[in-house]
Amino acid sequence: MAAQLPAWWVDHVEFISRGGGRWLTPNPPGEHDPNVPDAFGMEWRAASNGYLLIGRLYGVENGVEATEYWTFREFWHPGEGRAIVQQWGESGAYGVGESRWENGEGLLEQTFWLPDGRSWRTGHRNQEMGDEYLTLSFDIDAEHNWTLEDRRVWRRTS
Repeated sequence: MAAQLPAWWVDHVEFISRGGGRWLTPNPPGEHDPNVPDAFGMEWRAASNGYLLIGRLYGVENGVEATEYWTFREFWHPGEGRAIVQQWGESGAYGVGESRWENGEGLLEQTFWLPDGRSWRTGHRNQEMGDEYLTLSFDIDAEHNWTLEDRRVWRRTS
């Protein structure tokens, strides 16, 4: 059954979950915002014969996991023939969008909602290289303009 999955999806699942699927990116030295941890960590595991990735994003303080910010489900939708990403935040926020691969990079566009109904759109461009994972995060405005908000290099950890 896994032969029905596109090659880019199979490669992405293998890349992101290989070796325990743990990734770490430091925050800039000297960051003084008490709400920003020393680093962010991500953890991914494959499930359902490669159709599903289960992940989470958490903060790291003094080398120890401190706060979980988001949980993720990224899955191949066999009926629609596309990858869907859903995520939930501790504040009750919910995001959903489509992940795809174009011109050598992963692209993700999502809409998020808060419990009070407010919403916004974000985008990500990702490059998967060996044991590094580059993410560029964007705000997407009403005219569909992408404005860069964050750039991170994640490194695989054991």
